[in-house]
This record gives sequence, structure tokens and C-alpha cells, in this order.
Amino acid sequence: MPDIQVDVSYDGAGDEIAVIAARGFIDTTTAPELEKKLEEQLALNKYRIVVDLKNIDYVSSAGWGVFVSEIREIRENGGDLVLVSMSPDVYDVYELMEFSSILKSFDSLEEAIANFMGKPVKKESPAQLPDTNQPRQTAVPGAPSVPAATAPGAPSADPQSVSQQTVSQKPVSEVGPSEDVFAMAQSELGKRIIQIIIDNPYFEVKEIVKSLRLPQYGGSKTGGGAVKRELKAMGLLEKSNRFELALRGRG
Repeated sequence: MPDIQVDVSYDGAGDEIAVIAARGFIDTTTAPELEKKLEEQLALNKYRIVVDLKNIDYVSSAGWGVFVSEIREIRENGGDLVLVSMSPDVYDVYELMEFSSILKSFDSLEEAIANFMGKPVKKESPAQLPDTNQPRQTAVPGAPSVPAATAPGAPSADPQSVSQQTVSQKPVSEVGPSEDVFAMAQSELGKRIIQIIIDNPYFEVKEIVKSLRLPQYGGSKTGGGAVKRELKAMGLLEKSNRFELALRGRG
């Protein structure tokens, strides 16, 4: 018996909304099947996507990675990917790992469809997507605050010295898609950390620390304090900023 079953249906005028309904659990062994279904919809130019998690009991970091892996392409084509009907356990992880600052979620499929159709939505989870095509909001009730001008943990800029800032001092939101994201790094360690974030945008700080011991990321033992100092210097302590960096780095 397969560990996951993924079905696709369509809704909305002209069937422009793809509804991907999964059953089972999503981890490293089953995530590729979900990713395959998502990529099939993008190949069909379906950029309004609802992922129905009503029958999903567990989502690992690999599963969350699938949801955000194509976000940039989806948004650049005027679409979005939203989650619906998460179980309490899955929703707790969604909130705990701050995915609510990246992906919208709704209580029901009907609410998600109404959102895409521009109809009034009875209830939406407080999460708000940071949209690369629209001005960022400085705060969303109930969601982590991500200021547009200054990334959390980054040095506050004096108005008289803004013009003298280097790229490495810019918050993620100010680094354009064409800029080298590695220019943000202030050391070789910072560059290796950025590469880990690009490859694994959903990693927590402790997972970044473990990854630095792998040969492809330098193979050196680095303490958590040193990693946090590098992240703070680059304005990447908050997960939402690391996600944004990863999207730019993959672009």
C-alpha cells in the first residue's frame, strides 16, 4: 500500500484552479510524488493551486520544502499556492516553523476557492504571504512581523549613512533578484550558510549548524553561537527572511 495518494481536480471559471488533494503522510519518501503532481500543474500553466491536507497526518521538512520550492515561479505568473484543511498537529508545525509567514492557509476548500475567485472569505488564517510583486506590509495581525525596510536583527540605518551601505548590510528585502545573494556574506562562513539556506530554505538554525559539518558545506564543526552571529549580521535570523533569500538565490 502506498504511503501517499495524490489526486488532482479543477475548479473555478475555466478550471483555472488546480486542487491537489493528498492522503497519507508527506516525508522524504513520499514528497517526490507530491512534487511531481505540482510540477505537472505548472507545466499546464496552472498557477492557482490549492493543496488540500485534510487527509494528511504528518508533514516533514521535505514536505514543507515542496510547498515553497515553486513559490517564486507561481507568484511571478500571477498565481499563488495555498493550504487548506490542515489537521491540528500539522497546523501546529505550520505555525511553529513560521510557514504562516510564507503560505496562506484556509479552514476549508470553499474558502480557498473564494479567495482565488475574489469573493468574500468567511475566515482566513492570519498568515499573509510576502508578495514579491506587491509592496510588502509592515505587519499582519497574528503573523510574524517582517518590516520592509530593515530585516530583524540587522543594524538600524542612520538616514545620513544609507547611501554608504554596502550590499552585505542590506536586508534581504532590498537585495534585488539580479544581485549576487552571496554578496550579503561578510565571511566565508556566511557564504556557506547562504548556500545551505538556498538548498534547504526550511532549515532551523540547529539544522544549519549540523549541515556545516557535511563535506559539501565545508565539513567543519561550527558552534550555534557563531552561526547565529552570522545570520544576525546578514539579517537572516527570521525564517521568513531566509525563505526570501532562498527564493532569490534559486531565481
